[in-house]
Order: sequence, then structure tokens, then C-alpha cells
Amino acid sequence: MRLVALILLSVGTAIAQSPAQKNPSDEKPNPESAKAIEDFKVDAAAYDIRLASRPKEKLVLHPEPLLHWGNPARTGEDGAVFAWLLDGRPEVIGSVFTYRLPKVIRRKHEYHSLAAEPLTAKYEGQTVWAPSAAGISFRPVPDAQPPAGSARLRLTQMKSLARQFSARMVDRDGQRSELRLLANPLIRYESPKRNILDGALFSFSLGTDPEVILVLEAAGEKDHAAWQYAFARYHYIDLTAFHKDQQVWHVDTLPGIEGLEIGSPTYRDSAYATYHTKTTPVAE
Repeated sequence: MRLVALILLSVGTAIAQSPAQKNPSDEKPNPESAKAIEDFKVDAAAYDIRLASRPKEKLVLHPEPLLHWGNPARTGEDGAVFAWLLDGRPEVIGSVFTYRLPKVIRRKHEYHSLAAEPLTAKYEGQTVWAPSAAGISFRPVPDAQPPAGSARLRLTQMKSLARQFSARMVDRDGQRSELRLLANPLIRYESPKRNILDGALFSFSLGTDPEVILVLEAAGEKDHAAWQYAFARYHYIDLTAFHKDQQVWHVDTLPGIEGLEIGSPTYRDSAYATYHTKTTPVAE
């Protein structure tokens, strides 16, 4: 996957974002790629997302994509990953992407709640997604040392902890794929208001395409903070995660989700959802 540079957030008290690895081709994106990213940003900016407990406060879209990715093997997919934050913490992660069919290019949106409560998302004024429960569930990282005293050392800790996990996917034909952990986080953050000393989102990918998101947080009062983790699906097929070869998370394939159009009530209340938003004919 290819990262667009991350910048400091002016929202909440977020700390400097850690840039993840880039493909060499990303150093000078071609005009077509740059235009696609701008189009994706327009779509992401059209969302109004709010937590149920704080309906007057709109989640703030991170100003640049966390990641620009492609998957030529899967119908020429091209997409970008976005995050929406409150108090400096990502509450939603989402992608805008396109894929090619013989005569059309189809655009899709997908998103997963990282919030501890229900939320509502409107797209261009229409309610399109409203998870009815928490999006993820945290567990303590087994045998993890307490968070280090400096941001630099905590980043080293998070990278080391992330490497203790692994993930795989199994498609509908039974084909199993081991996913690759990107070494650097997609985004790094802190939120004193939420008692989050440090946190990061990591991606497990197939090629350059994110399929599973690992959330790592040092949570709790500063002198008593501890590392915790959670997983979020980033594909609708069967996904499993392991900690040191012990299974710690699994989600089954979601039936009937792949062909939905935005505005459909199907999966609207789910923590993960994906919908088509646009179809463009391919020029002959």
C-alpha cells in the first residue's frame, strides 16, 4: 500500500502522525493518480458522522488520506483510507475506492466503527450507516510491558507488539491468504480526554490492500496505563487474527453485502458496511 504523507492534527491533542512506508512510485504520483485521490477526498468530506452520546459534535476528517492503495489482481482496485476523529482519537476508519469491470468503473465506500458506542453517518445529507453498538472490543495485550515514558520508545513498543499478531483471510473458494503487516502505523494519536496515552492503527494487507485493522492503545491513567488491542475487519469475507499463533479474533463472511447500493438498509446497523456509490461507463 502507498501512503500519502501524514500531518499534525489540529484537532484535540493528537501527536505527530507516524508516516508509514511508501512505494517508490508514490514519490511522484502521476496526474491520473493524483486526480483519483482528490476525488476520493471529496467523497470522504461529504460525510457527517456523530457519536450517539455527542450528537452536536461532528467527527473531524483527517485532512489527508492515511493510505493510497491499489490491488491490480482484484479488478484493478484503487483506493484511499480515511479516518474521522473526535478528541484526537479515530472513531471511524473508511475507504473510498474504485474497481473496473469490462464496460464500467464502479466506486464503493467502506467503513468500520472504532467507537465505543453507537454512531450515525450521513452522506450528502442522507443517513446511510448507523452502527447500533460499539465497533470494537478491547482486550489486554498478553504479557506486554507497561508503556514506555517517551513517545519515541512507545512507538518502538507498538511496532514490536504489532509483530506479535498475524492475520489471514479465506475467500469464498476456500483460498487461504496470509496477510502482511505494514511495519509502520497508518496513524498515531493520543487523547488525554479519553485517558489514551498513545495509540496507533496498523494494517494487515493482501498485496497493498488493507484487509484487517489492528488497534493498539496505551490506555488508563498515566502512571497506570496498559497496552490493549482490538481488531476491525476491512473486508466482508472470512478473517482471523492470532497472537503468537493463538487465535484471538474471527469474523465470518457477510452474506449479500458485496452488491449493495448506498442507502440500502442492509448492514446499515453493522459495525462494518460497504456500498456502491457511483457507476461510470468506460470510454470505448
